[in-house]
Amino acid sequence: MKAKLSAYDLLLLPPLFWAGNFVTGRYIAGQIPPMSLSYWRWTIASLLVLPFLYRSLWQQRRVIQRYWLRISLLACLGVAGFNSCVYIGLQSTTATNALIINSMIPIFILLVSCLGFGQRMGMKQILGIILSFCGVLALLVKGQWQSLASLSINRGDSWILLSAVIWALYSIGLRFKPSQLSGSAFLGSTLVIGSLVLSPFYWLNLPQAAFSLNHDSMVALAYVAVFPSLLAYQSWNYGVKVVGASVAGQYIHLMPLFGAILSVSLLGEQLAVYHLIGASFIAAGLLVALLPVGLLRRRFVGSSIEAEGAESKHVG
Repeated sequence: MKAKLSAYDLLLLPPLFWAGNFVTGRYIAGQIPPMSLSYWRWTIASLLVLPFLYRSLWQQRRVIQRYWLRISLLACLGVAGFNSCVYIGLQSTTATNALIINSMIPIFILLVSCLGFGQRMGMKQILGIILSFCGVLALLVKGQWQSLASLSINRGDSWILLSAVIWALYSIGLRFKPSQLSGSAFLGSTLVIGSLVLSPFYWLNLPQAAFSLNHDSMVALAYVAVFPSLLAYQSWNYGVKVVGASVAGQYIHLMPLFGAILSVSLLGEQLAVYHLIGASFIAAGLLVALLPVGLLRRRFVGSSIEAEGAESKHVG
């Protein structure tokens, strides 16, 4: 019980730090190319943790060698792929839009589980997916539903959608993480592999990938290398292990809340009505798709009984 409680608490940190990652990526867009930010994020993170994780990596080298392909796939998804898509997307969309679209991750986890692993999907889940999809459409058309006929998806939004699918695959893929591999060895190996995968995208495109080291770029690199990388990933991996991907995935929809506060206060972004409409549809879809039917029924029936009781007392 204590382990579960601590896992639930720790799962609050990833959405907070990842929301900060989106805001930082948007803030630094135009100063640091997206692949450069992704590469140096994971390279710095690797250099920071390797002195502490070297012994664990060495002790479990045979496990890593045996399952290198499985670990490499997870690193490509969760380390290299997801973040690169996010940073590319943030070049041409707002942090607010990106964070709301990213809250579709629990729905994508459900879809991938159904399509790839045979998990059954009922009408409740289908309705939840439809509601969440309507929320994403509200963001894409900026609340102008008449423009659906000539919908042209913002390039940045499409990259953010792709990143959400990639993170869903990573979260589900964690169930195939070798059980013999400790959390620290897994973190260290995925960081190193992710950095190596990204290195050609940086070094082979050095003239375009170069950027100036100034106060903003150094602060941004320091933040993304420590908080959304080391601290958030360790918390997420532990939380998924204890409570499962489906439950942990529900924490993702806290990111728009944290992100809206950070975006408005730090970036000066303005919240529009269509942001609220999109977030409401996505939140409704999450509740319908992921909450147990019995819990929904008890809440609805319970609230109806309480309302009737209050009305009776008022009339009396």
